[in-house]
Amino acid sequence: MTAKKYLLIVGGATASGKTALALALARQFNTVILSADSRQFYREMSIGTAKPDAETLAAVPHYFINSLSIDQSYSAGDFERDALELLQRLFRERDTVVVAGGSGLFIKALCEGFDDFPEVSEAARQRVQEWYASEGLAGLQQRLREADPVYYQQVDKDNPQRLRRALLVCESTGRPYTDFRRGHAVERPFESIYLMPHWPRDTLYARINQRVADMVAQGLVAEARSLFPKEHLNALQTVGYQELFDHFRGQTDLDTAIAAIAQHTRNYAKRQLTWFRNQGSWKRFPGGDTDTCIRYIEWLIRHGLRLQSERHKGSDGLLTETLSFVREETVIASVQCDQTRRSVTVHIRDNPDFPEARTFLLHECLYRYDDKPIFVAESGQKLTRLLNLHKN
Repeated sequence: MTAKKYLLIVGGATASGKTALALALARQFNTVILSADSRQFYREMSIGTAKPDAETLAAVPHYFINSLSIDQSYSAGDFERDALELLQRLFRERDTVVVAGGSGLFIKALCEGFDDFPEVSEAARQRVQEWYASEGLAGLQQRLREADPVYYQQVDKDNPQRLRRALLVCESTGRPYTDFRRGHAVERPFESIYLMPHWPRDTLYARINQRVADMVAQGLVAEARSLFPKEHLNALQTVGYQELFDHFRGQTDLDTAIAAIAQHTRNYAKRQLTWFRNQGSWKRFPGGDTDTCIRYIEWLIRHGLRLQSERHKGSDGLLTETLSFVREETVIASVQCDQTRRSVTVHIRDNPDFPEARTFLLHECLYRYDDKPIFVAESGQKLTRLLNLHKN
């Protein structure tokens, strides 16, 4: 590989428009799409995983969709290995490849490297599954608190998949999960550009509600019923199926199950947004604004830049985040975002040679902190007013 290679990564919450953006980028850059959705891998799960339709799959080549059966286990480490091997071949013929999906752990494994965890024993898998079945989420939380109190303070405690994964390692090795976490990124032979469709929270939730209604109309109930005999499989421990399995057991009526799918999907989207927000270097774009996204990608590549985020929590518990455009190790332009509980104050470090940097950074602040008023330190103005005064 001679020319620099770029991975265009489309991430974000469920129902945010990742598929549409990925398709537009693949067409623009004449390339292919790798799915990083850990449930779209499975052939038997289509409606409930919101797989791209046949027309979309035919429009550009897709990989890691319908590639597994639900009987097969497949980890983020497996995905890292297989996707890197595929990319090595794909990058021989093209300079960009698109990756799209909402499974943040799989994206992180591909772009930064995955911790070298040991093999999980079948006995441990059976024990953890039995704990979850008999004790529920609270039981997993308590067991992880005892087995690895350090990781317990960091993990999303409402995510049973994360809790089970950690407990599997603890049970298989007799050691804390934390012992096997690397904590630093591995160098890759490509540059990752992180992109995320953004919607106001109420709009995103309305899109989720509509998607659930569409899934039901497309036959989700029948699909889930066909999978019910295999409800114990790890692949089916997911929103959209578990609620209907409860209905099939007679624990809820159908309307209650469908309402629970919508509610749990909104909860899942909120967790996704929190995870991606804490990862840092994602650039958000208003949902449907493909043109600005393409302009941003071309600008980064043309100038050899990347977006970098650094976070620091002060002794008062308040967070400062610095967003910078960097060329190699040199900061070209940046904004420092000082957060209080009620507002965000932005300090701008401009660069007259890169006027677009200012616009991209300030708009990222606007979308990243859309739950608080944002003020510009130098002028005291609200950021929305400043952007209106200085349109490019």
